[in-house]
Amino acid sequence: MTYSDDTSFYLYGIGEKPEALTLGSLVLERYWQPLIARHYTHPMLSPGTLLEHAHISNLTDVKLHGTSRLAPSVGVSAVDIVELALARNKDVDRMVIAKKGTRAVLKDPEQFLITSVLSNPKAQEKLKIWLSAARSDYVMKAKFARRPKIWLLTGLYLLEDTRTIVSRGQSAEVSTGVSASVIGALSSVPLGGSLSLGKGRSWEVSMEVAEQHVWAGQYRLLDAHFIRTGGDGVDGVKLPLSMGLYRDILSVNTVRGAGKDMVELEIMDVKPGDAQLEGRVEDQDGEELRSYEKRLDEAIAMFEKAPVHFLM
Repeated sequence: MTYSDDTSFYLYGIGEKPEALTLGSLVLERYWQPLIARHYTHPMLSPGTLLEHAHISNLTDVKLHGTSRLAPSVGVSAVDIVELALARNKDVDRMVIAKKGTRAVLKDPEQFLITSVLSNPKAQEKLKIWLSAARSDYVMKAKFARRPKIWLLTGLYLLEDTRTIVSRGQSAEVSTGVSASVIGALSSVPLGGSLSLGKGRSWEVSMEVAEQHVWAGQYRLLDAHFIRTGGDGVDGVKLPLSMGLYRDILSVNTVRGAGKDMVELEIMDVKPGDAQLEGRVEDQDGEELRSYEKRLDEAIAMFEKAPVHFLM
């Protein structure tokens, strides 16, 4: 996944404030709902630290076009439009047009994870609870058990003076290409107005936002490999991308003081939906994901409420 790879970005339907969606943030499962899902928000980087850790591009006259992964494109897109996927794969086409913006991508996500994210006690505690719950018998013995998907935010588009334009009269199965003439015509359409494309299809100006917001994010999978240990620990665990887990308080067979599980973390060079996830991609609204998330959320809630001494 290269710095110039815009196909790894996901366009959101609503922009988020810069302090709410930051580089190094973690999202459990639902990357398309990063502030609704369980998440950890990393502190914003100072301008100097940002330049140290990220590739920065300052942009003008930005045009982001989001298309569902399900939708083949019909028509011709303008050459200066950045083509992204939609964060929610059942949405129809949308565009975000901005007078200016910034594109930021971490130079070394693994090093940033080690030195900046995992060194933060709040991030450590969130991960430890999420992963301890995911490894519990309560979750792992359920019907749709699997390893959790934790997403690390490694890139973003920060835009200001934006207009959001959404397609009408088409489905997520067909995407309409966007031409320079269409974009030019839309520039004079007021908020709430629309531009007809014929055959019942149109583009509607749905939102205008003057302040700087995050409109697109790039994620890498923080994969978890659980390791069973004995009372004396385990040899060969790679550091520093590993951590001990809490005792499984949801198992009747767990004895206090016995060996604890560990987890080894790995940043995978894949984006949400990639084939490399080997069947771990579910329908965003499907029964499998809902069932797994419900079970995992219940387990996390129980770990969060448990007295600290009970987890050891």
